[in-house]
Amino acid sequence: MSLSGDWENQNGSVLTIGTIEDGAFEGTFVSAKGRAARNRGYPVRGTVNGELLAFAVDFADGTDNLHSISNFTGRLHDGVLHTVWVLAREFEDAGRTKPTQPWNTFIVNADRFVKRAG
Repeated sequence: MSLSGDWENQNGSVLTIGTIEDGAFEGTFVSAKGRAARNRGYPVRGTVNGELLAFAVDFADGTDNLHSISNFTGRLHDGVLHTVWVLAREFEDAGRTKPTQPWNTFIVNADRFVKRAG
């Protein structure tokens, strides 16, 4: 199964993986949860090694900067992209006025992405 294309996670967020060249790719991430603006594509850069991949989402899209970056690492298995992610955020409030302390900079979780038909 090709990793290029649109992948949707259990929350409705969509990862678009562009053409993979020499193991590297670019794409977009549209978040359906959290502080990210809905229906806004954030830049993605990643790498593929067999069934394994890693990518980073920069939550700055040229219009707004959320001062956060998320890194995903995952494996494609049986048509499902299983990932673990770490979000690093500079501010703990949505208004971006209260800087995080080192102990609450990071949020960790897991997502499952399924490739969209088409």
